[in-house]
Amino acid sequence: MFTLLVWLACAACGAALLAQYPNLDPLDRWALPLLSLHLIALQLLLSAQRITLQAAVTGAFVGAAVYVLLALNHQFGVMPRTNWTLMENTYWFAVLYAAAFLVFPPRQATWLAAGLLVLSSVICAYHLTFTVSPLTRAHLTGASVQFLLTGTVMTVMQATLGVHRMQLLASHAAAHTDTLTGIGNRRAAEERLADLTRAAQTYTLVLFDLDHFKRVNDMHGHAAGDLVLKGVAQATLGHLPPGGVATRWGGEEFLLILPEQTDRQVRGMLDALRLELRHQRHGKVSGVTACFGVATAAPGEDPERVLGRADSAMYTVKERGRNDVHLADLRRTQIG
Repeated sequence: MFTLLVWLACAACGAALLAQYPNLDPLDRWALPLLSLHLIALQLLLSAQRITLQAAVTGAFVGAAVYVLLALNHQFGVMPRTNWTLMENTYWFAVLYAAAFLVFPPRQATWLAAGLLVLSSVICAYHLTFTVSPLTRAHLTGASVQFLLTGTVMTVMQATLGVHRMQLLASHAAAHTDTLTGIGNRRAAEERLADLTRAAQTYTLVLFDLDHFKRVNDMHGHAAGDLVLKGVAQATLGHLPPGGVATRWGGEEFLLILPEQTDRQVRGMLDALRLELRHQRHGKVSGVTACFGVATAAPGEDPERVLGRADSAMYTVKERGRNDVHLADLRRTQIG
């Protein structure tokens, strides 16, 4: 998305220069090419992983803000003496106010938008006081007040909507997060599986159940059991492949939703996880083992069927003595 925005912005800069040719504006002659180079440089640094996406977005926002402020200041010096309104480049302030709340947290976006508004007010007040002719001052004052009021209203509205948006995101996260372990809950897993099914994507499920967990609660108490569940969840997160999701399916059962894995990949991952769990200590509880069942979905396959195969594979491990991995779909894991 950032790449697309960079090329759109560069195209807009080029179109603005082309529309002015051959009588290029003194500011745009150098500022628009420099802004384009700035955006392209950010894109190259991002592609080379020299900066983060947030740093690239921040750099792009600052570059665009500097240009529109320079353009606002510049227009008072080049507009005709009989001009009664501000020039077209002020339209871009609305885009920046909206962009701030799309790409930054509400509080940071509010400060950025307010800073932009204050600088715009200072520029307008200075020129209306010292550089604008008396003939046009009254008309330009009205246009400037409307311009600044619009920015103020946009900032207040976006700040209010931003707070509501963060509250909705927090509510959504809470509804999809297991309160004890901090990983996804059953609802999150079911929605993820539904999304993958609608998209006809393949995936690998790992369903695992901790061995003799009731014994832990009975012998050491539920507080110790909670520590075990938290430790297992954190260990699991450390072994997920890119794009993998860890959820607590219920009780001492966990469900991993992974991009389609080969036999070797999933066994390697789970063997490493099993080794880490074996070395965990939680108070008087030393070492954790589990039964792992693995199944891989066909494109568009009903998740219940995939879960059923993973569950059967997990119970096969239980019947064979626990603390092992069983794959239900060997023929499907021989890919790559």
